[in-house]
Amino acid sequence: MFSIRAALVFILIFVSMLLAALASPAQPQVEEWELVAKLCGRLQHIERIPDKKKPIEFSEKKSPIANAKLIAYQAPPNAVCCSKFLAAGETTTNKNGAFEFKELAKGYYWLVARVDERDYRMSVRIGQLKDRQPVCSEMSFEIDAAGEFTLHFRAPGR
Repeated sequence: MFSIRAALVFILIFVSMLLAALASPAQPQVEEWELVAKLCGRLQHIERIPDKKKPIEFSEKKSPIANAKLIAYQAPPNAVCCSKFLAAGETTTNKNGAFEFKELAKGYYWLVARVDERDYRMSVRIGQLKDRQPVCSEMSFEIDAAGEFTLHFRAPGR
């Protein structure tokens, strides 16, 4: 009788540990870092408008985000963004949404755009590019209606 009770207790403990392990949140995925030679560009809101004739196709309407606060936090290895770290730099967008961080050294940063009291975060690495670095006017940091914060490069000459 004692061995059956001990076996049941062992099985219950094992099953509860297994369930706890399955219910725990997954490990965060490795962040993808946007590589830029210089942290500058235009902050824009992007709206995707469905085509009236072809509803599965969209056009994009871009509008500058003026007077938004941008904060660059230095990103230590294996750390989580951002509040407990000191800001490495701050700037505000102009009326055209343009901005530039002049004082940032090469390294890993979290770029936080504060727009209408909401924070949008992007992982950025300032470093040497293999190809030609786009000028600031060719770099568009875009926030869409879903809250996605992405970096886009405009091809030179367009």
